[in-house]
Amino acid sequence: MSKAKVSFQPGRSIFVGIATAAILLTISYCNFLRPSRDLDAIKKSGKLRVIMTCDPINYFIYKGEPMGYSYELVRKFCGHLGVEMEVVLVRDLNNMLSTLRAGKGDLVAHNLTITGTRKLEVDFSDPISHTEQVLVQKKESGPGHVRSIRELDGKTVHVRSGSAYYTRLWQIRKTEGIDIDILSVPGSKSTGQLIREVATGNISYTVADRNIADAHRSLHADLDFETPVSEKLPIAWAVPKHTSKLLGRLNAWLADAKTKTYVNILQHKYYQQQYTFRKRTIHAFYSEKAGEISSYDPLVKKYAAEIGWDWRLLASLLYEESNFDPEAISWAGATGLMQLMPGTARMFGITDLFDPETNIRAGTLYLDRLQKEWAGITDPENRINFILASYNAGPGHVRDAQRLARKYGRDPGVWKGSVERYMELKSDPFYYRDEVAEYGYCNGIMPVNYARSILGRYALYRDVIAQ
Repeated sequence: MSKAKVSFQPGRSIFVGIATAAILLTISYCNFLRPSRDLDAIKKSGKLRVIMTCDPINYFIYKGEPMGYSYELVRKFCGHLGVEMEVVLVRDLNNMLSTLRAGKGDLVAHNLTITGTRKLEVDFSDPISHTEQVLVQKKESGPGHVRSIRELDGKTVHVRSGSAYYTRLWQIRKTEGIDIDILSVPGSKSTGQLIREVATGNISYTVADRNIADAHRSLHADLDFETPVSEKLPIAWAVPKHTSKLLGRLNAWLADAKTKTYVNILQHKYYQQQYTFRKRTIHAFYSEKAGEISSYDPLVKKYAAEIGWDWRLLASLLYEESNFDPEAISWAGATGLMQLMPGTARMFGITDLFDPETNIRAGTLYLDRLQKEWAGITDPENRINFILASYNAGPGHVRDAQRLARKYGRDPGVWKGSVERYMELKSDPFYYRDEVAEYGYCNGIMPVNYARSILGRYALYRDVIAQ
């Protein structure tokens, strides 16, 4: 799979005196009038500049491959147009439409609620889906629990100021006369992070789209998402004003039956499978016969020796990845015993990932590449954590964690207590939208726990299984 080119358009803050305000407003107005590219210019350039932001659903990098609901859908649209996709990353969600209006992109591919205010700024595609907004709160009874909009009177709700949630809450205040204390949070905070802050008790209430809330149910069983705060609202992408050819082509593509089927597949993948996918119950080890870990021991020993690994460590990795199931396929398409992404296997000229030996051979070739990647980490026990985390999340995310560790005064060459800590923080928008975090969002606790689990099981294997 080809990877999209990525450029960054960080938001800018301008502080000026009253005397220069009129001049700046004129410049700003002229910038917004910069001609936008319509379909003919886009096709002539061979690239569609797609404005996106990193988050756990729409765009992220997993095992070295870019993916996400909006990313996969807009990539399909680029294929339909016969052009390449260039991702223009915006770190602050509130800057997406202003970046589009400034002519720095051709299309915003993000789940945007169509509102009257936004329609004055940009044109929207036909709705891709519909969703209602719901209140996010703890599951509890008592005076703090909200079951209707009227019960929000006197309550404090945290939402992003540029979001449709913010607009809806102010509409409720105005039309219903309900005194909601609406506290705005920075555009760098994702809805997922605000949901986590409700779960941890940092805030009492936030608002989320129903589909986003449903995706987080399995992560936060103690949260209540049942109180609606809006009717069903249309979700769409945005294009600049006066780009009628691009908008017409996009709408015709969205209306096609094949596109609608593809949207349904992606919604299932990213809103249902991603968070509900769970491994089978993990035991310390599996053995049908004394001294054996699995029926694949001969292959594991053969290929572990080729990269200088203890075969029991490689066996622990196989168990963590697939529970020794050669037919296993993850929500993201990782396949076989070592749960390789097809793109990773293709680097070594391998396509049949269901064959156990081929899969293990491809997996160990990749592990060997990662060993060379981290050759600068001289202590073997320290280095293996970098290798395992990279196998799980991709080396780019681990390099991001190193850069964050360095920026915040920790040793980038030490895993425990340093890079490990910033790997975990890669799920926090404050860190994954940092300018040094080139690969954006990562559910960093997963590679951290992944390395711990494999090494813990390996210790048990060493105690009971001979070398």
